[in-house]
Amino acid sequence: MNKISLFAILCFTFPNLGYSQFGNESPIPYFRYSVTAGMGANQLYGDLDKRQIGGSVYLRGNYFLTHGVSIGLELQEGLLRGKDSMETDGIVRKAVNLYHAAILGVRFQPIKFLQDDHLRRIEYRESVVKRTLNSVYVGAGIGVLHGLQWDKQRVVGEVERTDPVTGDPIIIESVLPAHQGRNHGFSYIVSTNLGFEIPLHSLKPDLLDSYVWNLVVNGQLNFSLDDELDGYSGDYAGNEHRDIYGLFSLGVNLRF
Repeated sequence: MNKISLFAILCFTFPNLGYSQFGNESPIPYFRYSVTAGMGANQLYGDLDKRQIGGSVYLRGNYFLTHGVSIGLELQEGLLRGKDSMETDGIVRKAVNLYHAAILGVRFQPIKFLQDDHLRRIEYRESVVKRTLNSVYVGAGIGVLHGLQWDKQRVVGEVERTDPVTGDPIIIESVLPAHQGRNHGFSYIVSTNLGFEIPLHSLKPDLLDSYVWNLVVNGQLNFSLDDELDGYSGDYAGNEHRDIYGLFSLGVNLRF
């Protein structure tokens, strides 16, 4: 078997090898970096039954590994809010959490990833609607969040405990279960994203500059690995689920 026959067999067996040898365009995007800044409305899903709207801002940097696949770091800051509809132990519980978060994640654009070289080169001829649909992405990531609870009141009362030595019941003063939690500290989160980009640039070859602008519409759900986003984590009936917050945002993206 000569070298030419062996190469043909390898290209047939491993199509990516043939593509890398004969493709007209590199799998590495021309615009490989992007920066996005945005703001939006968030909502906290925790132990409090009245969910209030809060605000968030974010800054994200992305690095494209190939067409349609990128990794990025997102920095977020905002206010998570919630309130009970009735009193618990004489007060109405509420959450006002000033948070800062850092999230490392990956995003995948299926249509961009599957486009061939020809469709990618002539995409500027498509309508804004078609180019927007082509940009739809899903994403996932992990992160860390530091929360600071403002205006938190914790009710202290008498709680019965068992003496570890004698086994006799003893009465001590302690924060009541429905008010236990942290006033500040770190939480780990798992983040999911769904969104799309509305092009603000024509992408015509004769007008193409060294950067591209997009308007980014993004929906995000962040799942806490603990129960501290609303500041209440006591062991009591009705507190069986970990906290979540959602964020709907608009941003401006610069790709270069």
